[in-house]
Amino acid sequence: MSAATAKSDSNRSAWTVILAGAALIATLAMGTWGWQKYAHPPEELVRPAPIYLSIDKIESKMSDGSVLAFKFGLQLKDPKDQQVLGPYAPAFRSMVANLTTELTYQDLSGPDSMTEMGGYIEYTLNDYLTQQGLPQRVNGVLFEDWLLLM
Repeated sequence: MSAATAKSDSNRSAWTVILAGAALIATLAMGTWGWQKYAHPPEELVRPAPIYLSIDKIESKMSDGSVLAFKFGLQLKDPKDQQVLGPYAPAFRSMVANLTTELTYQDLSGPDSMTEMGGYIEYTLNDYLTQQGLPQRVNGVLFEDWLLLM
């Protein structure tokens, strides 16, 4: 009978070790989860949103008689630039309208014409801002509408 008792004690001690190990692992897992959930909440990453100054639609008759109608927005470097450049929007519109009167249908019918036009508008408006004693604030041009008629 002592051999049976020894085997029973061996099984009991093995189960005790297994249960104690499982309890230890569960306690560590719950502690880690609680630490991550409540002690150090993850910092939310805030994606910067682009800032645009919208310019009213322009309809312009070009030098060859074709018509260009478009609306665009200026991507700005800083949210405060929207307030600073807002009063300049009519001047920007007028400058770009005058700029398009010198172009032809051929100038704007190519596959990269919108990209080139956007770069030229950006360059022209930043140059105007520099002449006005302001830093260059236009990062890019976004065309919202583009209609080229022959």
